[in-house]
Amino acid sequence: MMVSKERWMPWLVAAALLGGVACGSDSDDTENDAGEQTSDAGDGPEFAEEPAFAASYNMRFTEFAFDAGTPGAFVNGPIERFLDQDVNYPVVVLVEMEDIDVSAGTLQIRGGAGLKTGTAGEYRWDGELDVPEFTEGSISTTGELDATLPLLNFVATVEANGEVNKTIIPIRDLTIAADLQATASGEEPTIKDGTITGYVVLEDIADVGLAVIPGGDPTPLSQLFGGADSVNYDYDEDGEDDSWELRATFSATQTLIVE
Repeated sequence: MMVSKERWMPWLVAAALLGGVACGSDSDDTENDAGEQTSDAGDGPEFAEEPAFAASYNMRFTEFAFDAGTPGAFVNGPIERFLDQDVNYPVVVLVEMEDIDVSAGTLQIRGGAGLKTGTAGEYRWDGELDVPEFTEGSISTTGELDATLPLLNFVATVEANGEVNKTIIPIRDLTIAADLQATASGEEPTIKDGTITGYVVLEDIADVGLAVIPGGDPTPLSQLFGGADSVNYDYDEDGEDDSWELRATFSATQTLIVE
C-alpha cells in the first residue's frame, strides 16, 4: 500500500524532535552494565557451538531497529538514542529465561518493559505495568531459540520542560527467532541480530498519544504509524485489516533483573 508523504510527516517530525529531547545528559564514557558484554570490545568471548547453557538468563535489548519500509522504521534513530542507558529514562526491554533444558528443547521465557535501578547494571520490571508472565519456547543444543510472547509492552519515556511523558505501545503475539550464544561453560550469553515480528492493533492505541513537541498536545500513535487507513494486517481475522505488522531486528546481552 502506498503511503503519502503527508502521512509519514509526523514520523519525520517525531524523529527530529525526539532525538533532541532525550532525558538527561549523555556521557562521553559509556558505562557498561555489570555482567554485560560490549560488542565493540577488541577481543570478545569465544562462543561454543554447543554451550553448556545455564538454567536461566537475564538479558536486555542493546540494539533494536524496525525493518526498512515497515511501520516504525522512521523512528529507528530516536530508538537507538533512547537505548543509551546513560540517559535518565532509556528504553529498557528485558528478557528473562528460566528452566532452560536443551535436552528437552524447551525453556520458559518472558519479556517486557523495565526500569533502571539505582545500581548500575541492575534493572527491574516497570511497576506501572503488569509483570509479564512466562510462556514456553523452544531451544536447541546450539542455541536456536523460538518463542511467541502473547504481549510485550514497549515503553518510550520522554522528558521535556520538566515534564515526563510515558507512552506504552502494546505489541501482541511478538515472535522471537534468535541464536542464543554463550561460552563453552554457558557464560556471556549473547543474542546478535535476532528477529521479531508482532502486531500493534489499532483499537489498542486508539487513545494513546506521544508528545512529539515539548509542551504541545500528544500526537495520536495511530497517526505516527501512518494513519488508521494504513493498517496492513487482519489480526482478528474478520476480513478487514485492523493492525500493523511490525518486523524488526534486535541484539541482547546479559544483565541483572531484581525484584
